[in-house]
Amino acid sequence: MNASSGPCAFTSTFTSALLDLLYPPRCAACRELLASSADEPFCPTCRDAIDSVPPGCARCGLPGPHALCGACLAAPPAFASCRAGALFGGPLADAVHALKYGDRPALARPLGAWLAAAAPWPEGAAVVAVPLGRRRRLARGYDQAQLVARAVARARRAPFLPAALRRTRETAPQVGTSRAERLRNVRGAFAAERRLVAGRALVLVDDVVTTAATAGACSEALLVAGAREVHVIALARAD
Repeated sequence: MNASSGPCAFTSTFTSALLDLLYPPRCAACRELLASSADEPFCPTCRDAIDSVPPGCARCGLPGPHALCGACLAAPPAFASCRAGALFGGPLADAVHALKYGDRPALARPLGAWLAAAAPWPEGAAVVAVPLGRRRRLARGYDQAQLVARAVARARRAPFLPAALRRTRETAPQVGTSRAERLRNVRGAFAAERRLVAGRALVLVDDVVTTAATAGACSEALLVAGAREVHVIALARAD
């Protein structure tokens, strides 16, 4: 008997079926009942309304008619690449908002599986998450990026390193601030564990990327701790 057909597999399948019966899967955006419990967060209508990210900068992923954007040419970020599942808006924005502010942490699993399927993946990479500040984590009750990162790692069957990266200080909210203000806000705000990341290729997971200032600061900390390279993926790309 192989592992996939043993008692553990049967128990997992039975538990999943029971949960589907008690808590039928719903669309992460409109909450419409889904046809099955497959790792698909959106109903067909919402899925069709999500806008993919147009081609853009090979480094930071900023949409536009350039191989490298002006910001990356002037000051290349610490990460090797930055990609998002789709543009922030419509059903995807609704789902991200529900995950972050609507007390729906269970959305992290299907959203993470969706992101894992949509994102490029360096061979042999381990997964880390952009850590939430302590005050916001306590207020929310969970760290949404950690939950999404765990789901990404599960879907990719990759190592997940939840303790690899931490904030060394609280930072102000970034919404509505300029790129320069964001860079100043997060500079030196993160530290990484060398024993966990040294020599490794890493995929850094966040919920939303805008200017990629936070992703850049996290990537710099990981590289300083000895990481070989860092690739950033996020659920959504915002303007």
